[in-house]
Amino acid sequence: MLRLPLMPQIPELISALSAFQNRSVCIIGDVMLDRYISGHVDRISPEAPIPILSQTNSQNVPGGASNVARNLVHIGCQVHLHGAIGQDDAAEALCHNLSALPQLNFEPVICADRPTTLKTRFMSSGQQILRLDHEEKTPISPTQQKDLLTQLNRSDAHYDIIILSDYAKGMLPPSLCQDIILTAQKTDTKVIIDPKASDLSAYRGAYAITPNLKELQAILSRPLSALDDIATAASELARDYDIQHIIVTLGGRGMLVACASDEAVHIPGHPCTVYDVSGAGDTVVALLSACLAGDIPLHQALQTANLAASLVVSKLGTASLCPGELILAAQPELPTLDITSLLAQISAWRDNGQTIGFTNGCFDLLHPGHMHILKQAAQATDRLIIGLNSDSSVAGLKGPDRPLHSEQNRAAILNALEWVDAVILFDDDTPKALIEAISPDVLTKGGDYRAEDIIGYDHVTGYGGHVHIIDTHSLYSTTSFNEMAAI
Repeated sequence: MLRLPLMPQIPELISALSAFQNRSVCIIGDVMLDRYISGHVDRISPEAPIPILSQTNSQNVPGGASNVARNLVHIGCQVHLHGAIGQDDAAEALCHNLSALPQLNFEPVICADRPTTLKTRFMSSGQQILRLDHEEKTPISPTQQKDLLTQLNRSDAHYDIIILSDYAKGMLPPSLCQDIILTAQKTDTKVIIDPKASDLSAYRGAYAITPNLKELQAILSRPLSALDDIATAASELARDYDIQHIIVTLGGRGMLVACASDEAVHIPGHPCTVYDVSGAGDTVVALLSACLAGDIPLHQALQTANLAASLVVSKLGTASLCPGELILAAQPELPTLDITSLLAQISAWRDNGQTIGFTNGCFDLLHPGHMHILKQAAQATDRLIIGLNSDSSVAGLKGPDRPLHSEQNRAAILNALEWVDAVILFDDDTPKALIEAISPDVLTKGGDYRAEDIIGYDHVTGYGGHVHIIDTHSLYSTTSFNEMAAI
């Protein structure tokens, strides 16, 4: 059995993050609302030996297939989501949450006679003390299934990959799974499935399924422990059901992928502190699918998904990630943050006839909106320099609770990007002095600005330089991302 290193190398990870930006992903599955009711327990009920929770907060988060969608849009994919909801308060809350996500098109299957799946978790001191589920598992009607297939077969419907997120809540009866797989095969579109059915004939012909070890044991009706035994069993299932890859998530032991040819690869788990495994499988299938949508090789995609899983289980509640968190976890090198060295390097670049570009920002929790700006800025020049607000500068602009990442971490993340040639810190509220020291050929800013209002405009245009404004992804921001990323 081949064993891969823990994580992808920085260049491969950056390549993956770049490749799946704006890729089109279709998710069909069981959407649900995760509700967290938090409080404190300081006494036992006199009516029964149970704790009394004094509620202090309540928060709604997309769960199930909608959490897969949330993970995908937070790393930069364009997502089309199909799932069944009722006509109730939970549906209204779920639709409200999803409407705040950028690049997400939610096309619900509305079922007036069933409730929206709702999981309510009661929390005290960061721990779950009770979960209450309100759900209906009856399959959606044949008419609703037919309407969904009609949407998938529209002439304007093009997807780089299709995900079936099966939580056994009725959205994906076996016959519909097969119809979707056959539809996808007509256009050579890969189908990735997070399975719940113990009869794998529902998933026959899929590119990959991603059971955890408990689910694999349920499929086989026997316990498994040794990696070689898991690989052998998974390979047999892949042959029996014409599934190209069976990817088994193993918790702290990482993940294992096996195929019909008996080839198997194991990626060990990352050492991490586990706070909550809720939604970890959603993150795995999201990152795996995004990488495959971007034509990243499977083994590299698995390393990226494995890294992502280790990060979300370290968060409380149903969580998602931003690209910056993945890059930071891969331990990028800190750049030389020295203005004298930078000016010498700029002089050498100019001696070689290269143009110098400059943009600036806080770049806290590096998200797809940041990546969009930086890629566009890099295309307008030969060398791109980032002016990065120091921690004190960010705190002065954003408040005492910012930045979320230190200046060293933010600089290391930016320096790892293939489009960035240099990073330099500045302490002022604006980069005016830094722009005057560098005198870039191209000054770039993302957002809704007039060129004349941009700091440095007079200086740069005074010697014939160019000011370049880039349209931003309007719904991406560090503040909104941090609010949506976890409970």
